[in-house]
Amino acid sequence: MLDLQQLMTFQVVAETHNFTRAAMTLGYSQSGVTMQIKALERELGTMLFERCRFSRRVELTDEGRLTLDYARRLLTLADETKAAVRASA
Repeated sequence: MLDLQQLMTFQVVAETHNFTRAAMTLGYSQSGVTMQIKALERELGTMLFERCRFSRRVELTDEGRLTLDYARRLLTLADETKAAVRASA
C-alpha cells in the first residue's frame, strides 16, 4: 500500500533534485529520505530517480514523472479529506 509520508518525501526530492536538500527541507536525516525512497521504489517495482554520476543531483525517470503526478493528486486529496472532516466536526 502506498504511504503518504513516502509520497511527500518523493515529491520534495523531485522538486529539489537532491536527497540532502530534501532531508533538510523535511527535517529528516539524509539516510531517512533514502530509506523512504527505496521503500517506495520497492513498492512500485521501479526506479523513480536517475542518480547523476558527477553531482548529487537526481532526475526523475519516466516512471518517476508519472508517479509525481499521482503523488501530487493523492497528497492533495489527503489534505482535502482532513479539511473536510475538520470542517464537519
